[in-house]
Amino acid sequence: MSSRGSNHGETKGDLSIHVLTVTGILAGMAALVAVLENKPTSAVIWLLVALVIDGVDGPIARRWLTNTPTPRFDGYILDLVIDYVTCVIVPAAFLWQFMLVSHGNIGQIAIAAVIGSSALWFSQTDIESGDHFFRGFPAAWNMVVPTLWVLQAGTEFNIAVTFALSVLTLSNLEFAHTLKVARLRALNVASTLIWMSAIVTYAILDREVGPLDRLIILVGPCGLAISVIDRVLEKRRVILKSTTDI
Repeated sequence: MSSRGSNHGETKGDLSIHVLTVTGILAGMAALVAVLENKPTSAVIWLLVALVIDGVDGPIARRWLTNTPTPRFDGYILDLVIDYVTCVIVPAAFLWQFMLVSHGNIGQIAIAAVIGSSALWFSQTDIESGDHFFRGFPAAWNMVVPTLWVLQAGTEFNIAVTFALSVLTLSNLEFAHTLKVARLRALNVASTLIWMSAIVTYAILDREVGPLDRLIILVGPCGLAISVIDRVLEKRRVILKSTTDI
């Protein structure tokens, strides 16, 4: 183990995992370049590549990272920095560049709502519960924005969704971590995979989506909504049980 000072340093394995995490920002950079070059399909694909990397590096890190007393590089902070870029900044640029929001004051406020609410969300001290539920909508704009682009529902609808999710970002509603939460995991994983596959498929086809296409695309958001509602009902059941047991 290399060291610097008396106690801190990482093993080569630790550094390899950090390098894997950093590849997420490279995918994010590729997505941003695609946005600036007016290539929405490429941008969507690179955003989803970054999402896959983010989903893979977490389980690997939890399994293989050593418990160095004072590591030089904090994998958790590194992950948050990269997530803010790939999940927030690049999607916000996508919203503006491809005119998913109007290029006026309302559109600018919508972009500011995305960036500002997400910054506050990432700075929370209780961002995730002990049973792996996120507090507030987890700033997953890298999924929301490509969905809005594929749906082609218009700027008014997109702005309404943007404001609504920005409010939910700062709410106390709890959203399941797709892979970590055991309850309804099959539903969460399946709906997310269908969601991602639909986005990639329709992005590549680059054609107008019909009613059936929209239903397929909305499988993911509906699965997410079901898990949120289930969490609310579960907590209410616990509260009612505790009051009746008194």
